[in-house]
Amino acid sequence: MPEIRILPENVVNQIAAGEVVERAASVLKELVENALDAGASRIQILVKGQGRNLIQVVDDGCGMSRENLLLAFERHATSKLSRAEDLQAVRTLGFRGEALPAIASVSYVEVRSGLSDAGGGTMVRFEGGRLVHEEPIAAVTGTSIAVHSLFYNTPARARFLKSASTELAHLIRVFRQYALAHPEVAWLFSHDDSVEYNLPSADFASRLNGLFGNDFADKTVPLGYEAGGVVVAGAVGTAELNKKSRGSQYLFLNCRPIQSPLLHSAIRSALREQLEEGEWPFYAISLDMAPSEVDVNVHPAKLEVKLADERRVHDAVYRAIRAALTAHFAEQTLPTEGSRVDSNRSLDRVENRFGNTTPTAINAEQRGWNLPLEAVSPSAARAASLESPVEEGELFRPAIFQVHQKYLISQIRSGIAIIDQHAAHERILFEKALRSLDERTFNSQQLLFPILLELEPESDAVFQEVRDDLTRLGFQIRNFGVRTYSIEAVPAGIRRVSEVDTIRSILDEYVEFRKARFEPRDALAAGFACRAAIRAGDALTSDEMITLMDELFATQFPLTCPHGRPTVIHLKLSELDRRFKRTE
Repeated sequence: MPEIRILPENVVNQIAAGEVVERAASVLKELVENALDAGASRIQILVKGQGRNLIQVVDDGCGMSRENLLLAFERHATSKLSRAEDLQAVRTLGFRGEALPAIASVSYVEVRSGLSDAGGGTMVRFEGGRLVHEEPIAAVTGTSIAVHSLFYNTPARARFLKSASTELAHLIRVFRQYALAHPEVAWLFSHDDSVEYNLPSADFASRLNGLFGNDFADKTVPLGYEAGGVVVAGAVGTAELNKKSRGSQYLFLNCRPIQSPLLHSAIRSALREQLEEGEWPFYAISLDMAPSEVDVNVHPAKLEVKLADERRVHDAVYRAIRAALTAHFAEQTLPTEGSRVDSNRSLDRVENRFGNTTPTAINAEQRGWNLPLEAVSPSAARAASLESPVEEGELFRPAIFQVHQKYLISQIRSGIAIIDQHAAHERILFEKALRSLDERTFNSQQLLFPILLELEPESDAVFQEVRDDLTRLGFQIRNFGVRTYSIEAVPAGIRRVSEVDTIRSILDEYVEFRKARFEPRDALAAGFACRAAIRAGDALTSDEMITLMDELFATQFPLTCPHGRPTVIHLKLSELDRRFKRTE
């Protein structure tokens, strides 16, 4: 039997490096976290060869004495913890004391550091984890750590690295994560002697623009919400920023980048109206809560966390986004004072969305991590939207046409609005259903003769789950036998089809929406709306078309149906002129 022995220190460090140092981006993450924990106000990142040749981080933080500098390369040596109880109140990004010795074990490392009042500093070099050189140097401010020839002594690890473009993309993502989490810090990122980013200290909106392009912040919706000890800030993108691939999602907890399938699910659910199949949203969301409510000591990489109350945090994120979107759409869709006259009311709402929009209640100057909570108040947005009344001479009464019993077309001042009648009615019924589930405002229409409903075991289980809410929607259903029920009333005013088919379809739709991670009541409301809405092929009278448009643009989210499909397409007059090659 082989003897059990204690591993040499360099082997232990290389094993630890396997968990901490996956690629160059992992090294950058650890070095940047050290710089931030040192209180840096400016951080410079110099990279060569996608990090294989050089990763250097220079900061103006507090620096280290000679003794602390040497101690920093010992395993489990840290200035951030002194006892087990400190793990319950961790506010620093690093605390395990594993990163520097792990990095040094698979590279050449040179560090220059000193204390501002010491009159001098220290330079040390490590090769494969061994200290090979130390000397005093002139006074320095902060710390410079340069990591050369990453994985030079572990070629197997180097072979697992991806293409140059992929490794550079990982480095840039790490840089963006911390630059977003800390807009108060000035940042420089250089690759192969070319400066890619040079960002001054800024507010959050300016940081978004600096990282992703001018006016990027104008395509986002700012967040500001607090409930149950959880503060939610940051921004989510509008549908314009959706992508077919991941990579534009940034989530922070107490300024620490994290990965959380639970919170990602909450975010996608809150943004469902603007996401089509296969799309991913942009978001940069920061959560702040008591450290005692979070366990960050799950994995050496510190990307995974455990939450003491997952549901509370999930709900805070969901409600923060819904409140912000409500205010955002209220700004853009509420009619201006004096603009609603008879049939003009719905058309003016269309124009307010696509034409000259009203002043916004949440402007770019307010877009910071610490956005005032009142900025997401729907009443604040409503007040702002009423400040610029439409002149009386601007009112007009264009006709509304139904095309192929599927679309509604109407002239608006800036062009043409085309509305999908089914998607529009879905949106209307969805929001009515949600209100009814809270307030029970749907009236019931008694059937002349009760109708029997028989359900399979799977469908019956779903029915039992939503039965009380179906009653709130206006259905009256009584027990009649084993998995057999008597339908005695249905919601008044819904599209009249087979009542049995309606219930079955609602249950099926509910299951599908739950798979899409809708909240239970949202899923039921969406299933009800999908089944009860008017269909393509249903003829509408002129009054019905006007009512449909009016009610659509009175909803909170008029531009998409619950599935995320668009309800309205806007064709600008300039586009029509271009297509017809008009030059006048």
